[in-house]
Amino acid sequence: MAVSADKQDIQAFWGALYDSLYEGVDKDITREQLLEGLGALEDMFRLRGHMAAVEMPLDGLKGKRVLEVGPGAGGHSALFARHGAMVTAIDLTPSRAKATAAKFRLLGVDGENCRAMQGDAEALPFADGSFDIVYSNGVLHHTADTEKAMDEVFRVLKPGGRAVIMLYCKSSWHYWINMWLCVGILKGKAFGDKNWLGKATEWGGKDAQTVENPITRCYTAGGIRRLFRRFGNLTLRKAEFYFYLIPKLGRLYRRWQIKRYGTHPGGYLVYGEPWPIQSALERWLGRFMGWSWFITATKPEGGGASQ
Repeated sequence: MAVSADKQDIQAFWGALYDSLYEGVDKDITREQLLEGLGALEDMFRLRGHMAAVEMPLDGLKGKRVLEVGPGAGGHSALFARHGAMVTAIDLTPSRAKATAAKFRLLGVDGENCRAMQGDAEALPFADGSFDIVYSNGVLHHTADTEKAMDEVFRVLKPGGRAVIMLYCKSSWHYWINMWLCVGILKGKAFGDKNWLGKATEWGGKDAQTVENPITRCYTAGGIRRLFRRFGNLTLRKAEFYFYLIPKLGRLYRRWQIKRYGTHPGGYLVYGEPWPIQSALERWLGRFMGWSWFITATKPEGGGASQ
C-alpha cells in the first residue's frame, strides 16, 4: 500500500515503537502464553475500569462484527476474538498488523473468522455499514486527519452500530501540568514547534528513541462533541490519572508505587511489561482530571446526522 510522506513518518515512528515495546514479547509467544496473557489482560482492564471492559460489551460480543482501528500488538483484538467477536483489525504500520494476525492464528478456532491487515484509518477498505462495533484505543488522535478518520468510522458502522473510542483529554492534569507547563513552558518546547506535544509523548520500551512521533492531539469535551456530531447517544467518561507521569518526581513515586501496590501481568500484551497498579486515589482522580476520554456513540438508525 502506497502512503504519503507524512504517513511514512507515522509508520516509521510506530514501527520503531512496536520493536521497542513488543518485539521481545511477541517473538516466541506460544498459544498457552497468549491465552494466559489474555486472561490477565481482561482482569487488568476490569481492575482499571478501562474502556475495553466497561464501554466494550465483552459478554455480548459473540457473533458481532468488530473493527479495531490501530490494534497495536493485537492484545485488544485477540481479547475480543476470545469472547466470540468476528474481528477485523487494521493498522497503518505493517509490523503491528502482522503481530495481530499472528495472535489470531494462535487462537485457533476463536481466530478463524478474524483478520488483520495493513490499511489507512482515513480510507478504510470496507463497504458502508460493514460493522456492528468500531473500536479504537488511543489511535485516531495520531492520524494525519482525525476528522476524516471519524467520517470513515461513521461510514463503515451499520445503522445502530456503536463506536467505542479513546482519545486524549486536553482538560487533564497530564496535558496542562505535565505536558504544557513542564515540557511546553519550562523546557521551552512549545515555542515555535507545532508538534511539540507529539515529540513529548508515546515513546517507551527497551530501545533509545531515534524517530519522532509526528502527531498527537488532545480534545476538550466540546471538541469531542464536534468530532462526533453525526452520531447519537454520545457518552464521555474521563479516566487514567498516574502520579508517575509527573516529570522528575514521578520516577520516585513509580518505585514506591510498585513496592506498595505491585504490578499486574496484564500489561505484557499491551505494554510489553507488567502494569504498575494504580492507587485508589489515582483511579478517583482520573474521573476528574484523567488523560483519557472513553467515548461511546451510536450511528443513527437512519444513517444520517443526529441533531
